[in-house]
Amino acid sequence: MMELTILGGAGEHGRSSYLLRREDRYLLLDCGMELQRDEHDFPARMTYMLSRTQAVFLSHAHEDHSSGLPLLEQYGYTGDIWTTRATLKQLPVCLRMHEQHLNEQHYVVADQKSDQWSYHTASELANPLTYEHNDNDQRQVKVSSDAERKPLSSLKFRYLEDVAPPGEWTWLRPELQVCWGRAGHLPGSIWVAVNWYGKTIFYTGDYSAESRLLEADRPLHHSRIISRAHPSPGQIPDLDLAIVDAAYGVDTDRQGNKLSQLSRYMKETLKRGGAILLPVPLYGRGQELILWAREQFAQIPILVEQDLLEALELFAAEPRWLRSDGAERIAQLLKHPQLYRLTDEHSREALFRQHPSSILFTDDGMLQSVKAQQHYTRIATSAVNRVIFTGDLAHGSFGRLLLMDMEHQGCQIHHVRYKVHQGLPDVRQMLLDLKSPRTLLVHATRPRTDGLALRLEQEGFQQVHSLKPDDQLYF
Repeated sequence: MMELTILGGAGEHGRSSYLLRREDRYLLLDCGMELQRDEHDFPARMTYMLSRTQAVFLSHAHEDHSSGLPLLEQYGYTGDIWTTRATLKQLPVCLRMHEQHLNEQHYVVADQKSDQWSYHTASELANPLTYEHNDNDQRQVKVSSDAERKPLSSLKFRYLEDVAPPGEWTWLRPELQVCWGRAGHLPGSIWVAVNWYGKTIFYTGDYSAESRLLEADRPLHHSRIISRAHPSPGQIPDLDLAIVDAAYGVDTDRQGNKLSQLSRYMKETLKRGGAILLPVPLYGRGQELILWAREQFAQIPILVEQDLLEALELFAAEPRWLRSDGAERIAQLLKHPQLYRLTDEHSREALFRQHPSSILFTDDGMLQSVKAQQHYTRIATSAVNRVIFTGDLAHGSFGRLLLMDMEHQGCQIHHVRYKVHQGLPDVRQMLLDLKSPRTLLVHATRPRTDGLALRLEQEGFQQVHSLKPDDQLYF
């Protein structure tokens, strides 16, 4: 028997981390663990587990999958963290922005106490995390300081693309075999299948086959591959367990439907001479939506925070993760005459005054930061303007408070999800592709996964689990 302990991510949206155990050996899938736990024996348990952990796999850089990385070093992990080069490039900014957002929650919601995230001091928050090579082409995470450059961690990163191409199985250790593929969520984002001590486990990470920019490798059971003329990376054997991204629950909408609704709202606003504010995260759907908006509204001024465009340039530098036309589409966008970069407070104010009917992208999906709220303040008073949120909004976030305020006056507030995860039809197809394995649904609240599990069971799927953090599953 093998044991899976949910450290985070099942029964909640975020904090993804799944610990596999066989006897006194461990394997960790993603590292979005809590940085502080109240249990008095937490340090001792972490030290014991991490000293016996044989490998860590990091699916991508988003903070809900990576924010627990400091715990690995803190509690003595000395093994390899398997990920991709593109993920490692994004990791410093994702971790730094996570830290900054936690500190800004006091400003946004005065009566809500923020989580404590204390692996480095507040004086270091404004300084960028950087990476340095060592002689083995592994990297060390460091944090810059005006006084000194002191190490945050000596974690060792290894790159899956160096040991095998997508879809091919390879041995990392005598007891550990791995196969990986592109997950279509970010450049560098992956799904992972492992065969460990004779058990085969598949983990999606954050998976989406509907990205208009990023390529995804479809994971298929080996019996599902029909044509060798068109091979699909990801030839998966019978699984003992699949851990499957099901963030959208029973939602059946396809990406095209979401974009049609978004386009309708935007056309209505622009026709009346209004402005649209699109708050998006720094990496991910923001770059896709900027491209889509430019292609849909070619004559409309598009005002974009510089950091979002720099992230888009990083996308272009990673063509192996893009669809075949991705790099060319990015190049056309970056030289478009109606694209304007927002670099400081002066340019934000001046360009908005110059283009009052425009599409504005700010790099904060929940409007938590001071900068993002200043953008909101510029458009808030006019009823012809719109704010459109395109992702999940955490309880207590400024964006959620706006969306739920039934007495809100001024600009209109809408929520139109842009798909970067899986809903019912996506999960159903994935389970069919993998020959209906035992499945744990993750990356959504318990009511959402309960509803999806019930729906799938009604359709004939068996052993579909909806659990919560700290639950264990034996297989």
